[in-house]
Amino acid sequence: MSAQPARPADGNIAIDLLADRAELAARLAEVFGQRNDPVEDVERRAAELLAGRRVIVWEGDPQTFQFTFVSQSAEAILGYPVAHWKEPGFWTTHVVHVEDRSDAVAYCALATGQGRDHDFRYRAITADGRQVLLHDVVHVIPGRLGVAAKLRGLMIDVTGDPGTES
Repeated sequence: MSAQPARPADGNIAIDLLADRAELAARLAEVFGQRNDPVEDVERRAAELLAGRRVIVWEGDPQTFQFTFVSQSAEAILGYPVAHWKEPGFWTTHVVHVEDRSDAVAYCALATGQGRDHDFRYRAITADGRQVLLHDVVHVIPGRLGVAAKLRGLMIDVTGDPGTES
């Protein structure tokens, strides 16, 4: 059962947006490829299949949400040097808008703990203080025992896209 999307402009994150968007979900699945593909392959496919979109490819630890890989596009989109993204707590304290932070972190933690792929939309703050809207698509990569071993995702800048307010 998918939740009704909330309006990010009202300070609520929007969740499970791909549930009713089969074509977009299929294209994103193609970008992600196989779960054991190197993240660099995902980055290359994102550039090819999502040409014209502003996309950050990332990987991270499912327990700490600390990034282990962030594409260079992160600096162009949000202005923060890639090295900062790998610092503990960076995403939660610098990227996610303060009013969306607790919901975004709680939702991501819940879905990750359940071992389920998920997507959500939230406001982000750029290094120069501007606000952008990100659609974060997250794949949970299980380890040997089925527990999340790695997170891999795409943050897509959807600021100004039609339909982002509903």
